[in-house]
Amino acid sequence: MTHTPPFRLPTQGRRIDRAYPRAFRFDGRHLRGVQGDSLASALLTNGQMLMGRSFKYHRPRGPLASGAEEPNALFGLGQGGRFEPNQRATTTALVPGMILRSQNCWPSLDSDIGAINGALSPVLPAGFYYKTFIHPRPFWKHLFEPIIRRSAGLGAAPTDPDPDRYEQAYGFADTVVVGGGIAGLTAAREAAEAGGTVLVLEQDSHWGGRTPTDHPGGQAAIDALLADLRARDTVTLRRATMATGLYDHGYLIAREALADHDPNQGLPRQRLWRIRAGRVIAATGALERPLSFACNDVPGVMLASAVRDFIADYGVAPGRRIVVVTTNDDAYRTALAARAAGLDVPAIVDARPVADGALPQ
Repeated sequence: MTHTPPFRLPTQGRRIDRAYPRAFRFDGRHLRGVQGDSLASALLTNGQMLMGRSFKYHRPRGPLASGAEEPNALFGLGQGGRFEPNQRATTTALVPGMILRSQNCWPSLDSDIGAINGALSPVLPAGFYYKTFIHPRPFWKHLFEPIIRRSAGLGAAPTDPDPDRYEQAYGFADTVVVGGGIAGLTAAREAAEAGGTVLVLEQDSHWGGRTPTDHPGGQAAIDALLADLRARDTVTLRRATMATGLYDHGYLIAREALADHDPNQGLPRQRLWRIRAGRVIAATGALERPLSFACNDVPGVMLASAVRDFIADYGVAPGRRIVVVTTNDDAYRTALAARAAGLDVPAIVDARPVADGALPQ
């Protein structure tokens, strides 16, 4: 009999395939996700909300976001030469047999001795060590500095040679569109109709961004755009390709993930693209900003868009009871998605005196 993790929703999850389970290990525990999961969604579906510790005071941290903006859910991934620190759980796809471990904690994520720094925070202000550990001078070089250096950073640097292969390639296009959501795909179609070659780069493994999640008929609109673009010889579409830098004269750097964290495919792990573009269109969407309130950094506090993504994309309940706090209409989409998934939404706290948008009605 197949075991269903406690927070896996019964029907939601447009990115996952429940027919293909994926086993992995986290801090020695044997857990199970499914094909299409990210590391974050696989951990959440197993009830693992605590995913990290803050850098200085080692306060508990859980996932805040669901994409590349995630600051907390960082892990050491792999073994030996393939070990990599600080891998973002929200953008790393779950691969069978993955081994990940928490970082910036000892002896364990749940019982971290470094958490004592939180109680000592009044006497540990920013930069205190520059004034505190000056004398005696020999102690700085032989005692204080080695300890501080060992405490710096989050993950441990790998020590073994990297056995993976990497490629580099050159590309040229009249128009490069960065972002594969509905805005980027629409811009690519218009650029192609105007003439010239078009290259579309999408950092995710799926096209469309949040459009299929947030809008009725959104997936059909994305599918129609993709069919139109794929039928054009002048258009090139690249998924899992993140544009990382734009420099003078249309010089663009991008990283394409070919067989990231999966050496069994027999492919180069990543490809570095050096692209010359006549023009670059940035259609990268928007990032939600968190609200400021006491304890807004504890595990269980997430961006409304992230909650919606985990429910709709991965079929994961970030919690069984969800309180939505908002200053705009968009968070009402999350409340509706949670209710549609069978979750309890006891309250929506709207900071506006009058919630007069289309969704609150």
